[in-house]
Amino acid sequence: MQPSITVVIPNFNGAGLLQRNLPSVLAAMKNYSGISSLIVVDDGSSDESLQVLNSEFPQAKVVVHTQNRGFAEAIHSGVNAAGTELLFLLNSDVEVAPDIFTPLVAYFEDENTFSVNPLIYDEKGEVKRHSWNLRQFKGGTLKLMNWQLEVALQRRNAGENLPAAYAHGGSFMVRKSMFLALDGFHPIFKPFYSEDYDLGLRAWRRGWASYFEPSVHIVHQSKGSIRSHVKFKYVKSIRRRNRYILEWAHLAPADLLIKAIPASILQLLGELLMLDYTNLRGFGFAVMKLRQVLVFRRELRETSLFTLREVLAKLDKR
Repeated sequence: MQPSITVVIPNFNGAGLLQRNLPSVLAAMKNYSGISSLIVVDDGSSDESLQVLNSEFPQAKVVVHTQNRGFAEAIHSGVNAAGTELLFLLNSDVEVAPDIFTPLVAYFEDENTFSVNPLIYDEKGEVKRHSWNLRQFKGGTLKLMNWQLEVALQRRNAGENLPAAYAHGGSFMVRKSMFLALDGFHPIFKPFYSEDYDLGLRAWRRGWASYFEPSVHIVHQSKGSIRSHVKFKYVKSIRRRNRYILEWAHLAPADLLIKAIPASILQLLGELLMLDYTNLRGFGFAVMKLRQVLVFRRELRETSLFTLREVLAKLDKR
């Protein structure tokens, strides 16, 4: 008997996305041999989302936020409402394949598995590099490394698991008890971006692994909820802010002071010459949270079993 699972979907003014994508989720749930349930967290929507859910998808349990609290809080509400150990956290702008659940569930036979995500395509059928989050510290920053789908499939078909720095936050299966032990997404990254990256690193530093499963896939649509409702320059600044926060929180002091910070300053100077001020604003936003970052670093030092360098060494097996 397959273990029970719960699909958790945060939604903000995504009535059209729900109508477009929930049928694929329900089809995948029907195809799964274990018990499955669906929770949609409506995060203060002002469109027809609640009407759509009530009239077209009555099988979904709906958790309602009267005000918009952001992605992380919506996920946390869904996780807390779920009654199963295995959760599939899914954005509303994602269409899933009908066979997606069984290969992901299999990873959790290993008690040290924290999370796993499928292959991610865009709407044009192109593979998204973030499907397999291979990261290495190079040139003063944590870089996403290149990989080839054919090689990943060959290795997976040969029985090899493919460890990843983190599972992509828009579509991943996770163990609820571990998610709660980590207190979920860290609030320092609000309102969006990098919270999934940090979550995966914190799990690895506790000894809990994340993986990439290339045999099943989802399609991530290009116009997701964040970019549909928030100005581009602000999104870009927050994305850069959170990159700095993540590096400042996780990197060893020597890597941070000798490599990462000088590299960031050089990058910013180059961008200023191009009259690009949005990333400088992101740096300023990060500096404003420096005290919180220092508290975060101390928490990581007290709770982690492994350093970031030790985690990256486990991933450097391409």
